[in-house]
This record gives sequence, C-alpha cells and structure tokens, in this order.
Amino acid sequence: MKSAGPTLYPTHGFSPGHEVIRLQRSPLFVALFTVFVDLIGFGVIIPFLPFYAKVVGGQDGPAILGGLVAVFFLMQFGFSAIFGRLSDRIGRRPVILGSLVLATAGHLVLSIATSSIVLLFAARILAGIGSGNLSVAQAYVADRTRPEERARGMGLIGAAFGVGFAVGPVIGGLLQPFGLAAPALGAAVLAATNFGLASLYLPESLTREAREKNGRESHAKFLDIARRPALRALLIAFVIVSFAFSAVPVAFPSLAIELYGFQPLQLVLIFIYIGVINVIFGNAAGRLARRIGTERLVALGSFAIMIGLLLVPWAQHWSVYVLLTGVVAAGVAIAFPLIPSLVSKRTPPQEQGSVLGVAQSLGSLARVPGPLVAGFLFDQVSPASPFLVGAALMAIGFGATLVVYRERGRSSAAPAGLSVESMVRRD
Repeated sequence: MKSAGPTLYPTHGFSPGHEVIRLQRSPLFVALFTVFVDLIGFGVIIPFLPFYAKVVGGQDGPAILGGLVAVFFLMQFGFSAIFGRLSDRIGRRPVILGSLVLATAGHLVLSIATSSIVLLFAARILAGIGSGNLSVAQAYVADRTRPEERARGMGLIGAAFGVGFAVGPVIGGLLQPFGLAAPALGAAVLAATNFGLASLYLPESLTREAREKNGRESHAKFLDIARRPALRALLIAFVIVSFAFSAVPVAFPSLAIELYGFQPLQLVLIFIYIGVINVIFGNAAGRLARRIGTERLVALGSFAIMIGLLLVPWAQHWSVYVLLTGVVAAGVAIAFPLIPSLVSKRTPPQEQGSVLGVAQSLGSLARVPGPLVAGFLFDQVSPASPFLVGAALMAIGFGATLVVYRERGRSSAAPAGLSVESMVRRD
C-alpha cells in the first residue's frame, strides 16, 4: 500500500515535562556561531585563493584555483555524512570541537602556503573537512528543540549561514592590506575563538543512554537514506537550492559589473544587503512556518528563487537588480534552512546526525559545480545564461517542494485511528 504521507518523529529526550531550551541560551548560540564562523572563514579566504594559486602556479593558476575549490567541497561532501553519523554515536560536542581544531589548522597552514602547492592543497583539505560540521550543528539544534520549534532553529542556522557568507569577504578585504597571510590568520583566530566558546559553553545534547543506543543500532547507508520516499523530493529540492546558492557569488557580482559598472565597494554593499535579508527572514522563519506551514513556506521560497533568477538579467536599472537580488536572497533564506528542518522531522531521533549529514553532503556536492558552471556560462554563452539555467533548475526544485506539500496534505487527511507511521510501515 502506498504511504499517505511522511512519518513525523519527535526529538531525542523530550517528554511532556521537559522544558524547551530557548534558542537565545548559550548552547544554541554557540552552535549557531559555529555555522557563522564556518562561512566567515570561507568568505574571508575565497577572494584571495586566486592570488595564492597564481603565486604557486604561475600560468597554471586558474587550473590550480579550480582544484582548490573542488577539493574543499569534495572534503565537505565526504565528511558531512561521516561527521553526522559519528555524532549520533559519540555525541555532537566532541565532533564539533574536533572539526573546529581542523578548521583552525587549515587556516594556519594556508597562512604559510604562499610558496608550496602541497601546503596550499593541505590547507584547503583540512578546512574542507572541518566545514563538514554543518550537519552536526543542525542535529544539535534538532536535539534541543521540539518539532514545532524546529523551523525557527533551522531558520536561525540559515541566518547565521547567510551573514557569515556576506561578512567574510568584508573582513578579508579589511585584512588584505596587511599581507596575503592576514586573512588566513584572521580566519584562524575566529575558528580558535569558536573552539574556546564551544569548550566552555557547549554541553552535549545527547544523553549517554542515547549515544550508547545509537552505537548499538545499525545505521542506514548513504544511498539507502537518499532513496527513502519520505526524503527523496526534499533532497532533490535541497540539491537544486544549494546549486543555485553557490552560483550567487559568481553570477550576481559579474552581472552588476557588466551591466551597471558596480565597483568593489558597491559589491561589498550587495553582499551585506544579502546578509541582512538572511537575518530578517531567518529570524522570521519560525513564525511564518507556524502561520502558513513549513511545507508551503519552502515552496514559496523556491518559487521566489525561480522568479528572481528568471527576471534579474533583464533588469534595466540597478535598483531593479537590487530588488530582484533581494527576492532571490529571501527565497534562499527560507528554503535553504527549512528543507533540512523538514528532513529532520521525517527522521527518527537516533538518525538525526546521519540523515542530516547525507543532506548536507548532497548540498556540498551540488556546490562544487555551481560557481564553475556560472562562470563558464557567463563568459562563454551570455551574461543572462547562468540565471536562466538556474531558473530552469529551480522550476524542478519548485516542483519537488510541491510534491512535499501534497504529501503533507495527504498525511493531514489520514483516516482517524490509522497513523501515518503505520501506513508507512506497510510499504
């Protein structure tokens, strides 16, 4: 018999008398700060990688740059799933702390890598592995919030993600006058500070009993998780949104320079603008989800990305470009964190880390070709082409979110006395 809808699971450790830990309390703040620092570290470094590549590679600099970007995301792809599964077994805290040590080491190695291609790749490998902690941070939020609070928690993660992404290049630009090593050292200081805060203020979110139980139970493999009917459409949508998000740093600034003659300061302001929109919609995600439903909100966010990408290359004035950039940023700020929220709700408590790790791995894999494809299309086809290709892909993603919305409707309409979980188990 076909399932009437997805199975929705409670969170580890919650009981009727359990007090919800408020999102503004220090443990969840540290988890959010971890995501923020991850993206700041990425944003601080990424504008200067071409210069590192040129110093060590000369004429082969562009090829080396492509390899550096690819190896970072490939490490993130592999270790998001590994860290997620490991955190189910040994706890979230040790995995987050270990990943911050790796990130700090990666940035420090980069600061001395101006004369060695081996050190340059080693630095990006370490940083890529360390950045695999996003799934663990999401699992931490899932552990500490009830299902009805999950959208708010994941929305704040999305806000931290977006702000870090926007602020990173600004910090890098401020440090650049002090030398090529300065941005890398700045990123290392931030990661080390995060490690100190996590050591002091991040308690374990899984009880010892839960960790021991998770360690005894067998966990589904990567492909088995990706093929689950309750998750398939969500993962497809997440991959497409991740691809679209990764193309933003290439396509949007390139279009602004080509059509409107934007200068570096104006581009910095655009990234800050994107970060502010992420904060606004990330904070509002929980309230909006309670009013109109998380599934419907994700569909609206995907639709906004699709429409914004479709229209932005035809903007005749820079003010319209800025407005449409805001539409795309708002859509990403909604869809990017809330899709993992829905994934989390459809995942048993003992598999939160594993399943969210698979989702983030797929997102990381989608982010590998995004900037490269956007740059190639912009240079070799036309300035409008990366936006039109992105809009076409987002149409597929929007369709996937409509499937999720329809499945939720079926779940709500399940006959009395017959639980959705029981129907799923009959498949």
